[in-house]
Amino acid sequence: MNKSKFLALMSILLIFGFTSCNKNGEKVTIKTNQPEIVNAHHAKITGTIKSLDKSINELWAYGYCLGEEPNPDMSQMVSCVYATDYDHPDVSLPRPFEYTLVGLEQETEYHFRAFAFLNENSVVFGKDISFTTPAE
Repeated sequence: MNKSKFLALMSILLIFGFTSCNKNGEKVTIKTNQPEIVNAHHAKITGTIKSLDKSINELWAYGYCLGEEPNPDMSQMVSCVYATDYDHPDVSLPRPFEYTLVGLEQETEYHFRAFAFLNENSVVFGKDISFTTPAE
């Protein structure tokens, strides 16, 4: 295999390697955004479901996990919105969503990440983001 074919093949593999897929093979892009507001006891966090390979009907629920260690998991879920519970008539993508965390401890580092449930049995996480609450 010559060098140009090898580089082309490696490029294609890298592109597919950076695409998030759940165990059903559905491509999902979910983004955890930097917090918008942080004070000693509250923080407003936001995320965006940017794409689904299938229709919005494949989205079962979405929300956030929060912890004091990196990459909080579903046992640390603080917000969950079931896709059938929203009243908003726009069900298109991208789909931004937000949550206000309350009761936070001052001068504490927190980690959070957005998640999306698909078909009730697969979860895809966004990137871990951290912030530190200030002193009062």
